[in-house]
Amino acid sequence: MTLMERLYLPEILRGLFVTNYHFMRNLALNIAHLFGVARGRRSIQTTQYPEQRKTYPDHFRGSHRLTLREDKSVRCTSCFLCATACPAQCIYIEAGESPDPHIEKYPVRYEIDTLRCIYCGLCVEACPCDAIRMDTYVHPRIWGFDRKDFVETKEMLMHRSFVLEEKGRDGNMNEMLEWYKEQDRAVYDPQRPELKNYTNRNAPQHLRPAPEPEPLPAGNRHHLPADGK
Repeated sequence: MTLMERLYLPEILRGLFVTNYHFMRNLALNIAHLFGVARGRRSIQTTQYPEQRKTYPDHFRGSHRLTLREDKSVRCTSCFLCATACPAQCIYIEAGESPDPHIEKYPVRYEIDTLRCIYCGLCVEACPCDAIRMDTYVHPRIWGFDRKDFVETKEMLMHRSFVLEEKGRDGNMNEMLEWYKEQDRAVYDPQRPELKNYTNRNAPQHLRPAPEPEPLPAGNRHHLPADGK
C-alpha cells in the first residue's frame, strides 16, 4: 500500500465522492424524466423485480426438480446419496418399496428445506441416476410466513419437471410470478389474522401441505376403561 492509501482519508473521500455522484446523477435524471427529458437514459440500474427480471443463463443453479421416467414416475431410487452429500443437511427422504419389480425403492417423501439449502449443486453431482437437477431457471421462493412454506415437497419438485416439459424454459418462473400476483390480490392485508395461512387456500392441490393430525384430547391420553384394557 502506498502512503496515501495507508492514511485512509483519501480513500474515504473517494468513496464518498462515488456515492454522492451516483445519488446526484440519479436524482437529476429522475427529475428530468418527470418533465419528459432524457428518457433514453436510465437513472436507476437496479432491476425492478418483479416488473422487470433478468434472464438466467444456462448454467444458473435454480430451484431443484425431480426428473421423470417415460411413464411419468419419479426417477429417484432413494439411494440417499444426495442427502449424504448435502453439506446443509436440508434433504429429507423417506424410502418405500417400489411397485415396479425392477426397482427396489422409491421416495415416499422427498423434501428440501430451502431455508437451509445453499444451492451448491452437490446433490446433483452425487445422484447416480440423474434424478435431481437445478435447471428450472427460477430463483428460490422468497415469499412465506412460516417455515413450512419454504419446504419443497416431492409433488412440487416433480411438478417443475412437468411444467418445464410442457411450457419450456420460462414456464416455472411465469407460474411462480403469477402465483405471487394471485396471493397479493387475495390475501395481502396485514390486518387479517388468517394472512399466514394463505398457502392453504389458493395454492394448487399438488402444492398444498398435508393436513396435520389432530392431537388427542388431554383427558383421553391416559384414560383406561374399567377393565384395564
